[in-house]
Amino acid sequence: MSQALRHLNNPAAAAAIVERFSKSDRGLGLSYATVRDYCESLDELPQITALDGDLKNVQRPWAAKAVLANVPPPARLLEIGGGVPIVSGLLSELGYDVTLVDPYDGFGNGPTDYQRYVKLFPHVKIVREYFRPGLEAFTAGSFDAIFSISVLEHLAGDSLTSCFEAIAEFLSPQGVSIHCFDFILQGCGEAHDFANSQRILAEHQKITGQTATEPFENLVERLRNDVETFFLSPQGHHNWRGGQPYAVFPFRKVASLQMVEQRAPRA
Repeated sequence: MSQALRHLNNPAAAAAIVERFSKSDRGLGLSYATVRDYCESLDELPQITALDGDLKNVQRPWAAKAVLANVPPPARLLEIGGGVPIVSGLLSELGYDVTLVDPYDGFGNGPTDYQRYVKLFPHVKIVREYFRPGLEAFTAGSFDAIFSISVLEHLAGDSLTSCFEAIAEFLSPQGVSIHCFDFILQGCGEAHDFANSQRILAEHQKITGQTATEPFENLVERLRNDVETFFLSPQGHHNWRGGQPYAVFPFRKVASLQMVEQRAPRA
């Protein structure tokens, strides 16, 4: 993947990507990943769009396109828990000032090779820390956009609240908050994810000051009935299974929820 990113050292190629997606319609609010969006990414952002059936294949390019549509370069960006800086690396090549914060401790099967990523992605500032309020590495209100990819669903209880408190602290007064996260629609864990997704949305609304334009139940029903909804594939599930017996880790229908909100100006 890092090899592919080097192709963007061509200023004309980078400018074409910025021009293409800065004018695209990536509206604010809550949505879900679609096959239409994935196919567009395969055609136009092959540098960060993979083919192994994982949800991140649609989530990574969606996040990049959402940033481009809502925050023009050279904005200051922060990626939470990015692990391998695939999206941050692309955005840095497109003229953004990008920082990534991740503990690199292997939590949730995440990566640990911090030094390797520092060398592979020299234009991304990588901070080896848990994202939390009061981080000395950052200044309050210093980021024009904060984004995450498949992170929020792994945070439980106080950890989720702490994450959003940190977003509130470090996002600029009219900054944009951009996140996508895994959502089990059907199968083992569906009841948990239905409740947890609502909690994530409620925490997000607290910091952005925005209210939902559609009841969560309605969006889930649209997702369920939409032929274009992008779901985790059997191949992707096999990779997630990580060698566990199928009876222990059976298939589940998993989609990606996506939220983009600009912080409301204070009264």
